[in-house]
Amino acid sequence: MSATRRLRTLLGDFTGRTVGPDDPDYDAGRAVWNAMADRRPALIAHCGSAAEVAAAVRAGRAAGVPISVRGGGHQVAGLAVRDDALVIDLSGLRGGSVDPARRVAHVGGGSLLGDVDALTQKYGFMVPAGVISHTGLGGLALGGGVGWTCRHFGLTCDSIMGAHVVTADGEQVYAGEHGDPDLLWALRGGGGNFGVVTTFELAVQNVTDVLLGQAVFELRDAPRAAAHFREVMAAAPDAVTAVLVLKRAPALPVVPPDLVGRPSLVINAVWSGPLAQGEKELRWLVEEVNPASSRIVRMPYLQVQSMQDDMHPHGLRNYMKSRYLTALDAGAIESLAAACEEIPGAMSQIEVLALGGAVARVADDATAFAGRQAAYVVNIVATWPSAAEDEAHIQWARRGYTALDRVGSDAGYVNFLGEEPDRARSVYPGRTYDRLQAVKVRIDPENVFQGNVPILPKSVIH
Repeated sequence: MSATRRLRTLLGDFTGRTVGPDDPDYDAGRAVWNAMADRRPALIAHCGSAAEVAAAVRAGRAAGVPISVRGGGHQVAGLAVRDDALVIDLSGLRGGSVDPARRVAHVGGGSLLGDVDALTQKYGFMVPAGVISHTGLGGLALGGGVGWTCRHFGLTCDSIMGAHVVTADGEQVYAGEHGDPDLLWALRGGGGNFGVVTTFELAVQNVTDVLLGQAVFELRDAPRAAAHFREVMAAAPDAVTAVLVLKRAPALPVVPPDLVGRPSLVINAVWSGPLAQGEKELRWLVEEVNPASSRIVRMPYLQVQSMQDDMHPHGLRNYMKSRYLTALDAGAIESLAAACEEIPGAMSQIEVLALGGAVARVADDATAFAGRQAAYVVNIVATWPSAAEDEAHIQWARRGYTALDRVGSDAGYVNFLGEEPDRARSVYPGRTYDRLQAVKVRIDPENVFQGNVPILPKSVIH
């Protein structure tokens, strides 16, 4: 009996929809954001409740097939779908509710960031999250969650107040301060290693409009522009979150026509505090050192959250190399500019996000997320349309990564990494890994759920 038939038999009276290789929507169901991930699962189980997720987990275990979990399918390694696996698709668990009095949002584990933003903005609230609205909440939150307000309100995982989880034995449990606080600790940054979150309980913040500041520089001006970015962000208020981007300048309102398509440096910054106080802070960042052009505009939070969606669509090929940086000194800036000079395509870019602020003030042992004291995270993003270009783009990203060895850590931000098991001990150093492993042994001793940076129970290691 094939794995597909065996799974369908074991699912019995499963009330959700299942999709197998012979079904017309199979190819659409197995496609993820990164077109390099082209895998063929045995069956896709569309779940609309925690009970259906639990039934799917039990069936997958009984069938002896791998299990993967799909939220937004945005993880660069494409681990939402695995070959010959049962895919637990959470697209039926989108949306939720908001309790304004308690300032808590209850959000389905299959929600996209756009769902969370639309839901919370109805009440004048937001949850700090990523910068692409078609990203899945689950993967982002479990791995950390950096975005336009992280220096002000912290990581997405810092907003997780509780979670309803289906474990590897198909049990439904609650992770919270008054219900398995160790599991809650692990979910705050430990990645997708511990179970299927069917509902998140998230603290919300009051934000409706923000200020967006942007500055564009010719690449020859990168040394002074990046040094200015470094100096300003070292003393910036928490309400400023900013990223340095090196790429071929796109055709955007802030980009002068003569710079479009040329290697350039862009500073993007968001002020999420009281609007009357923000313009002065952003002017210092984006106007002080004579950019080719700049602007500061008031923008609805929903618009900021989706303004880069078209630049990162589904169906392209993507490869990333990422690490924390200890410094953004002259040598690092020179290496970044050199990598930008040889950038192989219009869709690729190098991002340097300034950390600090609220991210760094959470105690290192308060959550599983490590790297809070890093100054920057760099993400070298290669994006291209055709498999014939794979080698050129992958090698470009690897060269750029290696050029930063002098100031780069082996540790990195989980959500920017591929499938990189060898980096687990650097991403989760010392006691953090040991504590995660203890939770793993208790919750998932047979390693049913595996993140891109896996936490292995000792039984699997030995």
